[in-house]
Amino acid sequence: MEYKVYLKKMKRSGEWGDHLTLQAAADRFGAKICLLTSFRDTCLIEIVPRDLTPTRELWLSFWCEVHYNSLYATDDLLTRKTKKKHWLF
Repeated sequence: MEYKVYLKKMKRSGEWGDHLTLQAAADRFGAKICLLTSFRDTCLIEIVPRDLTPTRELWLSFWCEVHYNSLYATDDLLTRKTKKKHWLF
């Protein structure tokens, strides 16, 4: 498809990303993107910025042409503060 049509399509909410969008993200944010996949032959794919040395790393899982998920260490989990509830009754 034409590049302009592709960009218009990818701009829509709910549109799925692909390898091209991951490469663009790596280039834009200077990040190495590591994909753990469900494929036997290519269980780890690394996408690096073309013109930069990566300054950060992002880990994703990729399940058999179906879905991406973010991965992070348990130490990196956000802590949630319990909000105080104000009951009116």
